[in-house]
Amino acid sequence: MKTIYLLICILVILGLSSRAQDTVRVRVMGKNMVTVVEDGRKTDVKIGDNTIDIHDNDKDTVKIRVGRKAVVIAEGKHGSSIKYDKLDDEEYKHWTGHSPKFKGHWSFFEMGVNSFANVDYTGQPVPNYMDINHNKSLEVNINLFKLDFGLQKHKNNFGFVTGLGLNFNDYRFSNEFTLKNQDGYVVPVPITDQNLSKTKLSTGYLTVPLLLELHAGKSGLWMSAGVIGGLKMGSHTKVKVGGTKYKDRDDFNISPFRAGATARLGYKGVNLFGTYYFTEFFREGRGPAMNPFTIGIGFIGW
Repeated sequence: MKTIYLLICILVILGLSSRAQDTVRVRVMGKNMVTVVEDGRKTDVKIGDNTIDIHDNDKDTVKIRVGRKAVVIAEGKHGSSIKYDKLDDEEYKHWTGHSPKFKGHWSFFEMGVNSFANVDYTGQPVPNYMDINHNKSLEVNINLFKLDFGLQKHKNNFGFVTGLGLNFNDYRFSNEFTLKNQDGYVVPVPITDQNLSKTKLSTGYLTVPLLLELHAGKSGLWMSAGVIGGLKMGSHTKVKVGGTKYKDRDDFNISPFRAGATARLGYKGVNLFGTYYFTEFFREGRGPAMNPFTIGIGFIGW
């Protein structure tokens, strides 16, 4: 419980800080790295852009806040006890004097099932050669970066969410075909080997969303909807015959850019999502007409 005060004393002794009234600053190369402000009621320790609040309520209890998390250290007859708590909006406002910022959701990991809508094989040499096995046609999203912007002055339950993610799709064919690029068009290639065990098409995209998100009070429920764009990073087919795998990396006339609509319904860090792309899967006239869509679930919202 005395550790914080001991740290402050060490900083002063080392001569890395300058004191003005109840403020201690630690400067490195002319920049404030640590600032300690004590007002009698609490102590604020600011490290970079992060603030830690320390409340010394009495001789036996110290409360420490870091973000939306609080630690309560109490001394009793049987030694010290430590309790952890997550602050709700009212508690956060009581600690800091202002409402918490809007925090949107862009789940770190998502998995879904792929399919195609508005399928049209008109003009194609073989009908339905891209029929897929939905049980094995999966999407995996790894969302790496998030930005959120609140749209309310005195509340924090409505705002914009954007970010950056990686999108990987497998389309497992149910028919005995693979694809190739021939004279600027994608064409089906029949597989006659009886030992065929897998044939699929895989794509990878860099994705950027722009979502409007609404939180249902303090319940933990939230919903968002908006648009999502993608930049293709690569594509390939894979065929497995017996114990041998064949992979062909090609463009396959798949649309290099795509845009669609997406919606999410979540509870805390878990959400259901659906995404439908207005952009056709293949470049216009270079393959069968179809629009990809995915329905899935996301985890670990951040």
